[in-house]
Amino acid sequence: MIAKWIDAAFGRVFYNLGKTVARWPAPFILLPLLASALLGYFGLSTIVINDTYTFVPDDGQALPDGKALVAAGFSPPGDAVAELIVQSKDGGDVLFRDDVVQEVLRLHQELTTANTTSGETFSSLCFRDPATTDCVLSGVLRLMVTAGSGSALRTATNLSYPYYNPNRVDFNLGTYLGNELGGVELSTDKSTILSSKALHLVYNVNVTTLGQWIDTFRRVCSGFESDKITVNYLTVRSTDDEMATLPSRISVYIGVAVGLLILFSVLSCLMLDWVLTKPWLAVIGVLSAVLAIVSSIGVVLLAGESFSSLNETIPFLLLGIGVDDMFVMIAAWRKCDVRLPVQERTGRAMSDAGVSITITSITDCLAFAAGIWNVFPSVRLFCIYASVGVAFDFLYQITFFAAFMSLTGRRERANRHCLTCCPVLPKSQARDKSAAYRLCCAGGVSKQEGVFDNPSSEEFNKDPLLNRLLYNNLVPFILKPSSKVIIFILYAAYLGVAIWGCFQIRMGLEYQNVVADDSHVRGYYDAEETHFKTFGRKVDIFVTEPKEYWTLDVQQAVLDKLKAFDQSQYFYDTSETAEVWLRDFLRFLNQTGNSHAATNKTVFLHILISQFLPTVGRQYYGSVIFADNNTGIASSRFFVIPKDVTTSERGKLMMTEARSIAEREPLKMKAYSFDFFLSDQVVTILPSTLQTVGIAVAIMFVVCFLLIPHCVATFLITFALVSIDVGLVGYMTFWGINLDIVSIVSILMCIGFSVDFFAHITYAYVTSKATVPAEKLTEAMRAVGMPILQSSLSTILGMLVLAFFPAYIFRAFFKTIFLVMVFGAAHGLVILPILLTTLRPCGQGQDERDTVKKISKTTAFSNGGFPRPSYPRPHSVSPYIPGKTSAINGTKPTTSLPNLRPKVGQDNPYFTPEMREGIKWVGRQRTGIDNPVVVSDYP
Repeated sequence: MIAKWIDAAFGRVFYNLGKTVARWPAPFILLPLLASALLGYFGLSTIVINDTYTFVPDDGQALPDGKALVAAGFSPPGDAVAELIVQSKDGGDVLFRDDVVQEVLRLHQELTTANTTSGETFSSLCFRDPATTDCVLSGVLRLMVTAGSGSALRTATNLSYPYYNPNRVDFNLGTYLGNELGGVELSTDKSTILSSKALHLVYNVNVTTLGQWIDTFRRVCSGFESDKITVNYLTVRSTDDEMATLPSRISVYIGVAVGLLILFSVLSCLMLDWVLTKPWLAVIGVLSAVLAIVSSIGVVLLAGESFSSLNETIPFLLLGIGVDDMFVMIAAWRKCDVRLPVQERTGRAMSDAGVSITITSITDCLAFAAGIWNVFPSVRLFCIYASVGVAFDFLYQITFFAAFMSLTGRRERANRHCLTCCPVLPKSQARDKSAAYRLCCAGGVSKQEGVFDNPSSEEFNKDPLLNRLLYNNLVPFILKPSSKVIIFILYAAYLGVAIWGCFQIRMGLEYQNVVADDSHVRGYYDAEETHFKTFGRKVDIFVTEPKEYWTLDVQQAVLDKLKAFDQSQYFYDTSETAEVWLRDFLRFLNQTGNSHAATNKTVFLHILISQFLPTVGRQYYGSVIFADNNTGIASSRFFVIPKDVTTSERGKLMMTEARSIAEREPLKMKAYSFDFFLSDQVVTILPSTLQTVGIAVAIMFVVCFLLIPHCVATFLITFALVSIDVGLVGYMTFWGINLDIVSIVSILMCIGFSVDFFAHITYAYVTSKATVPAEKLTEAMRAVGMPILQSSLSTILGMLVLAFFPAYIFRAFFKTIFLVMVFGAAHGLVILPILLTTLRPCGQGQDERDTVKKISKTTAFSNGGFPRPSYPRPHSVSPYIPGKTSAINGTKPTTSLPNLRPKVGQDNPYFTPEMREGIKWVGRQRTGIDNPVVVSDYP
């Protein structure tokens, strides 16, 4: 089977690599440090946060439609240089109360009189009405300025909603107040305004002075103090500026995460022995992950890729992955016999752990690689950085960390203290020393037979408590028939709730969720969502090609589109809300006795230009673009008003309907609104997620099929993988997380991390030499159960600080990773092990299986042509199961570790023939005696 061949080949490669690293550790330490320094200096110095359109899908229609609208000469509706929403602090009316109106007018006065850095004011920079040359202001603000107070405004006007038309002109709807007044209370006639809880005011200036005015606008709004009103403001640069502040804020959290992981790693590596404990190696493991972060980000930046704000979560991810690999390496090191030479021990540890971390690194890289083809640029960027980061982490683990691990091995063989590196006595030989020495210094391995700290003693080979709980308690429990029934019921409940949650999922990344919670941008969008969804932003229906609007066919086509909008549940009646220059102009012609001009090009254009637009049709100046010399109409547009767009799903349906109507023949037009950027996300997110996840799962299946030496185990891994994905999507719904860009990245990480867990436990199970499923599972759990738990805890700790970061993107990232780790560990330690016990040997006959039980194959040894035995991996030794006697000599084993006793000629039931020959060969080559304890590490 190809998986077995790959496994053997990788084992040989890592065995030789481990010996090489242990023999010459210096270059493997210095080169990663040098590479990280250079890549960090030249790469990170160029980092610039660029989120321009990174959250917009490539196949989204809003972006090209918006560009086409601007290219035609139109200003998109709802796109303002600066805007603000005013609310009363007591939640009451802001329209007719004198004290509130006075504060609004005071704010307006400060905004229009404040000087920019060049000494200009709003009055000299504003857009002006072509007819009156006055600054263009919001309609309700003009009414306030004219009235001077709230009571005067109520007395002087009888405001109607959503259009205010005091002159009752039939061919003009009047001033649109639907997007200027929010939380409106109407009278019994459903048109007269009684109160309004929010005002939306817009301030536009010329593009040439944009930057100076925005800075002035922000300074005035942020510094405005009032005990009557609250002001939430937004500019065209606000979102980008606010997102650019996140890196400086997140850097503190990265430092805290590194500290937590160092603390956790050190505590996980501590032992009650001052020689065998490895606190500094734990620190090096975290440092290795930090170097991988710096190197990967630097090399991708040097390759010319941009950096999105979503990528700021990558350091937390790579820290968790790096620490996970460290635990696997240390676990493999501890399982090797302490009396082996450092080079040999490093080679065996690398042979054992190298295959595991290779599988997990490949699966993580490929899982993220599946996202490189995603339609969202931010997801692609994240996956590129994450893939490269995982690759660097793997490279530094097998070089930088392995080199330090071999140095730690040299310290242990010399019986030196873990902190001071001074030689100390083993505890069994320090009985005549002081209590302080025995407590704080003594430790290590004793060469005296029969003492507790000799490697042949039962106490020395005892596994950590947590590991013993897993394979001595958890395994027997989950294999009981009654336990399986309980677990099945709990799993069915888990899956049922998850599936129900999948049908409740909300889609799309909302505008306020891309910035920090304390940002003024979030305050603005929250206020907008609360008060301005009944009448949404105007939707532009436009055409950029010249059309003959003086022909009956075109006129009828426009009227047919208006009729279609009237029949839609997502739009208000166009006769009451839509701003359509052609319809109002035809009414104007009929009422002024010029109906004949409707089909005469010359007269049509003359009256339109000279009579309609300068007077009653002034609001349509920006809706008609004339050809050169006014010989025709190059492009035009009209507006429709969406109805009750209170959810992202309804916004998606509204957008789809608007585009469908606009593109109908015979007059093909386009539909555009600023809100369509969000709706495009909602349309694209589900198929994009399914496609990306499908690719990732397929890749994982192929990788596991190639690397896991069992034909059926791959299908069990795939089943567990799908189960976790369903659980993640379902339960994140109940935790307030939408299916958005963050979720796509999290699902990809879910696939990668889950395969890590499943590959560890499955590989250990199917490669076990035991024949009874319970024994195979016990061995597998002993080998990888504790690393799986440590991996889950370290990843959660690495992400924990994000739970307290004041931004939705980062909190959602923590929540999804937390769910992934919990579900992944539960499947990897409970669900999948139960399924694995149903497996039978795959692709082997009985004779071949009997042969495998008797003898292991030997492989070529590169050092002098001597044969190197294929030592069973530490988890391949059958552990002791209570109540069951050993098949050899009928004796109960006292430990699951090989009892490598150093005495020549003494038989050990756990030695394979290859192990005996190997020990003798090592002894002959190095010392001339068969005792590996006294073998030197140096020639």
